[in-house]
Amino acid sequence: MAAVKGSKQHQMVVVPYRPLYKAMIFLAFLLALAAFSWLTYQFGNNQGLELKVEVVREKDLIIKQLAESRARVSEMRQQIADLTVGGEIDNRANEEVRHTIENLQNLLAEQDEEISFYKGVMLPNVANKGLRIERLDVSSNVPGRVKYSLLLTQVVDKHDYVQGGVQISLFGQDDGLEKTFQISELDQDKTEAIKFRFRYFQNINGELQLPEGFVPREVMIVAQSSGSNAQRLEKKFDWPLNGG
Repeated sequence: MAAVKGSKQHQMVVVPYRPLYKAMIFLAFLLALAAFSWLTYQFGNNQGLELKVEVVREKDLIIKQLAESRARVSEMRQQIADLTVGGEIDNRANEEVRHTIENLQNLLAEQDEEISFYKGVMLPNVANKGLRIERLDVSSNVPGRVKYSLLLTQVVDKHDYVQGGVQISLFGQDDGLEKTFQISELDQDKTEAIKFRFRYFQNINGELQLPEGFVPREVMIVAQSSGSNAQRLEKKFDWPLNGG
């Protein structure tokens, strides 16, 4: 039979029809994908569990110290009662015991506060969740030099990392005139913007030098987080050092 003039002839290849082989290849791909997803989940879960175990261990240690302090307070009170009844205590010893009890009670109050803090972060039950400016502590042992510690927390059901920046401003008077200083002007280690990144909480510590003649009145904290759930928080604190 003569070929049609001008037409192009293509070679044909006959391959075996193996539907079972194709199904096995597809099944192997699905198994590999499932194994990779499971390993990824296990890795992330283990990382989260390690962090939670560390926080719970620290909380358990505080609870243990709290129980020991309470037992010691109870013992000291019993000793005072016994000595008072027996007439074996003088004024000086009584004063020393009273100071010891006051110190222990202050320690109990601090530990109760720490436990409440951990419970609030780990097991939040408040309506106002998200990034929080928790507290600002300042202290001064040298005139004009002030140490500060700012505590930021995140109260959420699922603790992912939160990050952003903090601005700290001091308001007060200098020679009777209102004046404002940024933290970067007073803390030589904070020449750049203060950044934060944490899951549960973060302390921002530093030391600042107050200008001569400046009398602080209050501190303004502005925290700005980034991301899809960005927040902007503002909180004022009265200056607690009676002018520094």
